[in-house]
Amino acid sequence: MGKIIAIANQKGGVGKTTTTINLASALAELNQNVLIIDLDPQANASIGIGLSRELLNTTTYDLLISDMKASEVIYKKLDSKVHIMPASNKLEILAENMTIEKKELQLFNKLIEIKEDYDYILIDCPPSLGLIIDNALFASDSIIIPVECEYYAYDALTQMVNKINQVQVRKKEYNLQLVIEGVLLTKLDNRNIFGYKIVEKVKELFPQLTYKTIISRSSHIQEAPMYGKSVLDFAYNSRGSKQYRDLAMEILNINK
Repeated sequence: MGKIIAIANQKGGVGKTTTTINLASALAELNQNVLIIDLDPQANASIGIGLSRELLNTTTYDLLISDMKASEVIYKKLDSKVHIMPASNKLEILAENMTIEKKELQLFNKLIEIKEDYDYILIDCPPSLGLIIDNALFASDSIIIPVECEYYAYDALTQMVNKINQVQVRKKEYNLQLVIEGVLLTKLDNRNIFGYKIVEKVKELFPQLTYKTIISRSSHIQEAPMYGKSVLDFAYNSRGSKQYRDLAMEILNINK
């Protein structure tokens, strides 16, 4: 049965979507069956993998408010090994339109039918701590927290950890678990000494959970979504591509 990982941090701009797309691509390159679930109303993961908002008939919003099955929301691009459940800006009004009981369990219940079809399911989460995040964390086995190498992102870690602790307590009521898969340092500017200070502070807070792989700032990583591609597909030999391949191997515990 596959592993479901939420890529989450309530701070925006820390590299959640970038990590979701590029980690998915790197895992797929290592012969893993991967599904991306886009839960961000901005739908950046959907766009970044090459889908057009105008051509999406069904999205994660439809999945969460209806009796639709998860398999009906999966898009399989012919030129990609990665499947995706795309998002819609309607997710912004999700809380208003969900009328079922135990709203936080909706995604968990929907994914039961497809979980064994994938080795990894990566959930791209919005920068918030509301109902969408609750659904993502209740559905997930673990969470990767991307942290940009700057002070405000570091400071926001406390809020994210508090949210995880709250969900962990609530999931125990359903005999479910949620663990921190790892903390991923992103957007490191190799010319900025302060960025390395943040690296050390995060490692002090999470000595066993901080990934060895650090994602540097990269023009290739920034440019790839414009072409609807991961950085591995856009610039395979770039530094950003190598770093996400390293991260995938670290998650799979493959020695480089």
